[in-house]
Amino acid sequence: MSAPAHSPAKREQILDGATSVFRELGYQRASVDAIAAAAGVSKATIYNHFRDKEALFLATVDRENRSLREKFVSLLETPTGDVEADLRTIGEQLLRLVGSPASVLRYRIVTAEAGRFPGAGRALYECGILAGRKNLARFLEKAARMGALALDDPEEAAIDFAALCLDNARSMLHLGIVDRLSDELVEREVDRAVRTFLRAYRHR
Repeated sequence: MSAPAHSPAKREQILDGATSVFRELGYQRASVDAIAAAAGVSKATIYNHFRDKEALFLATVDRENRSLREKFVSLLETPTGDVEADLRTIGEQLLRLVGSPASVLRYRIVTAEAGRFPGAGRALYECGILAGRKNLARFLEKAARMGALALDDPEEAAIDFAALCLDNARSMLHLGIVDRLSDELVEREVDRAVRTFLRAYRHR
């Protein structure tokens, strides 16, 4: 029996093919024909699931954001009581997630298209960056309630910590200064970020 026209399995199959094509060709050069071939489906099947190429691209961004968010959120359930160790673990995982080859390529594609296609930039910001920041803010607020941190605004503290961890390494990755994050680079960036953050926010 053939799969239903709107089956979740078929949708995932299309998204797998689309993700592969967008990564290889970028948004503008990717065609629905190429996506259909990569996914092993007809163009009609794609249009049964997605209104147009823009909707399909946004769906791939949302799926990848959701996957990254789930990995990150798992680290933020409950502070252990050792705030420095917690922040080091969170910082290292955040940097590795954001610095993964797939994440870097996705960011470059969205940035290249943001002027013509603002919905893609908005999706990346709201579902990825903003959602991650809110989860981190909740973690920091829990740590503050345990007496480990002194915070006036958990979201501002989350912005500070993420920026300290990511800014330098992400710039090097996105500009092609380095093609991957070495263990030494991750350790150095996170060590500096944690020390600087705790000087500002550790409860005294």
